[in-house]
Amino acid sequence: MNKKELGKFLENKPGYLKKGSNTLIELLAERGISLVGLTQSDVKQAIRQGLSKPRKSKKIRMLTYDIETSLVEAQLWGSGKQYVGHDSIITETQIITVAWKWIGDNEVKHLKWNMKKRNDRELVEEFLKEYNSADMVIGWNNNSFDNKIVHSRAMKYGLEVNTLVKSYDIMRQAKKVFRLPSYSMAYVSRYLGLAGKLSYGGGIKMWKDIQWGTKKSAKKAMKVMIAYNVQDVALTEEIYYKLRPYLGNVIHMGALQGKNKTLTCPHCGGDHIKLHKTSVTAAGTIQRTMVCKDDKVKFKISNTAYLKQL
Repeated sequence: MNKKELGKFLENKPGYLKKGSNTLIELLAERGISLVGLTQSDVKQAIRQGLSKPRKSKKIRMLTYDIETSLVEAQLWGSGKQYVGHDSIITETQIITVAWKWIGDNEVKHLKWNMKKRNDRELVEEFLKEYNSADMVIGWNNNSFDNKIVHSRAMKYGLEVNTLVKSYDIMRQAKKVFRLPSYSMAYVSRYLGLAGKLSYGGGIKMWKDIQWGTKKSAKKAMKVMIAYNVQDVALTEEIYYKLRPYLGNVIHMGALQGKNKTLTCPHCGGDHIKLHKTSVTAAGTIQRTMVCKDDKVKFKISNTAYLKQL
């Protein structure tokens, strides 16, 4: 069956291959399947496997965010190392500011707590609309800190929160792969040659001014904290893109978009992939390392999955 015969055969099969399109032909060629000797049975099988059937890709919503929290007050007998019991705690951790950015968008948005009441309920209610709609959240140490604070504040107010959201903690992923002198975001950003974090100066004074300062000093300190928070989010996204080729994934982007997971990159969902290397485990199991042509990310698939795509 030649190209002309293949096109004629598929003309009356809308939804699989439009007239004049080379979609199926290109897919077959990418997989090394020659048109010479190709039978109608081969084409039908390819159609059944969904190689040529167009799929509507879902837009992936990836949220990178960062929070700044309040100081907790406690009653103590004095300074020095000591155990602080729960009955000594006067106030609780609240979210003073939150900044976020949807991957692919240009704008970094932010919210601040009610400065008059020193209360974060309105902030939490508003931010949860974004958080709960995310397919994946991205942050720095967010698995241990940011996510849990958001969940805790939602629970405090009896609000719905997606505690099962897929979370990409860049710091945690980096620790699995790299051995660095420090895993602080400030250090890693400098290590990567990026701009680095803003210096807020004055140590803990910014928090004290916001929580207990005069109206004027609180307003001034809040501007600094928001700038600091917004810059952290922008920096988090930069680090994410810099490190993504080296790190693992927590969600398969291709599958989430409704694509064949063995034929797409798990990191970006792109379908421009090729074989990079073949390896064998100690037990004799063949593994295939693939590489995405779009973002250069490498990932492994089983030999069975690899052979099925041929």
